[in-house]
Amino acid sequence: MNEYKKMNIVLVNPPRDNLVKLDLEDFVDLGDISSFPPIGLMYLAQGLRNRVPDADVTIIDSVVEGLDFNQIAERVNSIKPDVVGITATTYTFYDVLHTALAIKSLSPDIPVAVGGSHMYIFSAETMSHACFDYGIVGDGEDTFTDLCLMITQRKPFQPLPGLMYRTKGEVAGEGVAVVEDLDSVRIPAVDLIDATKYYSTIGKKSAVGTICTTRGCPFHCTFCQVPRTQYRSRSIDHILDEIEWYLAQGISDFFFFDDLFNVTKKRVAEFSERLMERNLDISWMFRGRVDQIDDEVMRIAKKAGCHTVSVGIEDSTDEGLKQIKKRIEIEQAYLAVKAMRNNKIRSSANWIIGFPHHRTQADLDHLLKTAMEINSDYAQFSILQCLPGSELYDQAVAEGGLDDNAWRNYVLAPVPNFSPPIWEKHFSKQQLYDFYTKAYRKYYMRPGVVFKEVLAIRNLSELMTKARSFFKIFLNPA
Repeated sequence: MNEYKKMNIVLVNPPRDNLVKLDLEDFVDLGDISSFPPIGLMYLAQGLRNRVPDADVTIIDSVVEGLDFNQIAERVNSIKPDVVGITATTYTFYDVLHTALAIKSLSPDIPVAVGGSHMYIFSAETMSHACFDYGIVGDGEDTFTDLCLMITQRKPFQPLPGLMYRTKGEVAGEGVAVVEDLDSVRIPAVDLIDATKYYSTIGKKSAVGTICTTRGCPFHCTFCQVPRTQYRSRSIDHILDEIEWYLAQGISDFFFFDDLFNVTKKRVAEFSERLMERNLDISWMFRGRVDQIDDEVMRIAKKAGCHTVSVGIEDSTDEGLKQIKKRIEIEQAYLAVKAMRNNKIRSSANWIIGFPHHRTQADLDHLLKTAMEINSDYAQFSILQCLPGSELYDQAVAEGGLDDNAWRNYVLAPVPNFSPPIWEKHFSKQQLYDFYTKAYRKYYMRPGVVFKEVLAIRNLSELMTKARSFFKIFLNPA
C-alpha cells in the first residue's frame, strides 16, 4: 500500500506584461480600469481542498503582486510543491510560456499543468512546449484534482476527460472536462487571496469580489469564441452562500463575471428577491443581454443593490444584428438603457467596428450616432477581431481575408506584443484605427459626460486611474 503523502499544490496567475494587441496601441483596456481576482484558480483550489481537506494550496497572482517570471520561479522553488498549475489565455500566452520556462529552470522535476480557456482551441500547440507536462481542456476542478492525486499518491496513471499528457514522447488525451452540477464545485477559495487588492473603477466600493454563476452560453454570436459548451447555472442558494463568504472577508461589492448573467428576466428577479430575503446588504453589477432588461426587472434589481449593467449591443441596425446572430433588435437596446436610467442603474454598452457588413463610412457613422443616441453611461468600442473558434474567423479565412496560421504560429512560437491580423474587408487597419479614435473622443468629450464622470470620482486612486484613461484616449495622437 502506498504511504499517504500530504498534497502541496501551487497555482499561478502569470503576468500580463506582453499581451496580444487586440486593440490599438496606447488605448484603454480592462486592465487599465480594473483588477479582478483569478477566479478560475480559486475554483481549482477549493476543488482540491474539497476532495483533499488537508491539502496545502497556494495561489500566486503575479498580476496583483507585480512579480516577474524569475520572482515567480523563486517563490515556487521555495515552496517545493508537488504540482504547479498555470492558468492561460491566448492573449497572455507569451507570459504563460515564459512563466513555465522560468519555473522549470529552477525546479525541473516539478510537474507543470496548464489550463484555462486557451486550451479549448490550442491544446496541441500548447503541449508542443516541453515545459508543460500536462494540459487540462475544459472545467478543471475534477480532472486537475484527480491528476494531483495520481501524482502525489503515486497511483497508477489513467487517462481522464480533458487531460493532455505525454506517452512515449507523444502527446495524448482527448475530450473536454465538464462539470455538470456547478453546485458541486463549492465556493472558490477567497481566503487564499487578499480580496482587498482587487478593484473596478465602475464599482461602488474600493474592493470588488468577482463571482461566476454560470458556464457556457446558449447563444451563437458569429464574433464570439466562447467555448460551445452546454449552458449551466448555479442554484441561487449556492450563489448567496458565496456572497456571505465574501462578506466575511469584508467584501460587499460584486461583479457577476458571467458571459450571460441574465439569461432570463426571471433569473435576475428571483436572485434579487432571495438576496433581500436573506438581508444581504451588497452592491453588484452584471453583464447581460438587452432583450432581458425592462423597467420591472431593473426596479427590483436596484432595490436589491444592483448599480451597473454591461450589455453587448455590438451593432446599430436590425439587419446587422441578424448578420452576427445576436438575436436582438436595436429598439431593445434603446429600451434597456432607458430602463436602467429610469431606475438609476448605470449602463455600459459594447460596440464593434468593422463587421464584414460595415461597407461604407456611413455604416460606421451610423453606429457611432446610434451609440450616442442610446447614450449609455459608458461605451466601449472595439475593432473587430476575428478570433479562432468564432464563425467570423472561419468566414474570414475562407474568403482569404486572414491567414489561418497566424494565431497557431503565435502559440507555437510566441513573441512579445503580438499584433494579430485584422480583417480589412472594406476598411484598412488605419481607417479603422482613425474611426476608433474618433468614436471614443466624440462619445466622451460631450460636456455632460465629462461633468458626470468628475462628480462620480470617489477618491484619489480613482481620480488617478480615470486620469490615465483620459490621457490615453484624448492625448494619444490620431
